Amino acid sequence: MRNDFGLLFLACALTAVPAGLAIAASGPSSGTTGGDPDGTVTSEFHNATAAAKASYNTGLRLIRKARAYDAEASKASAAETRANAHDKAQSTYKESIPPLIDTVIALPKLYQAWGNLGFANLQLGRYEDSLAAYSKALEINPDFPDAIAGRGQASLGLNLIDDAKSAYGRLGNSPKSAEELMTAMLRWVAAHHEGAQDLPRGEVDAFTKWLDERAVNTPQVN
Repeated sequence: MRNDFGLLFLACALTAVPAGLAIAASGPSSGTTGGDPDGTVTSEFHNATAAAKASYNTGLRLIRKARAYDAEASKASAAETRANAHDKAQSTYKESIPPLIDTVIALPKLYQAWGNLGFANLQLGRYEDSLAAYSKALEINPDFPDAIAGRGQASLGLNLIDDAKSAYGRLGNSPKSAEELMTAMLRWVAAHHEGAQDLPRGEVDAFTKWLDERAVNTPQVN
């Protein structure tokens, strides 16, 4: 299993050196008459693709498991039960990252895998890695609403308010994703009103006003 390393480095490497992935991405060369005589390249391509799909399914299964733990934590009334479920979710999100990294190295055009990498890192508070993964997903599919909203949330984690607002503006045709990002922005504002040492109070107030103008019909955040 591949080690969990910085996705910023991984994203840059996959963007800068696509040639090394040519065989995995396109299969046998069409310029060779008859292809590989013994079928080795074709076999290796299919084996690599199958392994990448298996890795993706493993990562996806772990993310679903982690989300179930998150749901358990949100419903728990006892503090100990809530803390245990949260710890299990965090551990499972961490576990999902290596197989998803394996997937995007083998299948770098699979934007859903990049999106899930962004989500897992977002839940772990690894905002730079989350932003890198979501950005890669959007390079491949610019209209992927989960990645647009996710990148907005990762931007909030880095206090990049304008980037979060820009993401929200792109979600006019995706009300569910827009609502998720709005909820995250309301939580961010609530937390920063309590202690905005990392940003000037005026910036937080201006963002609050911007949200108030757009938060109609958005559920209240506890």
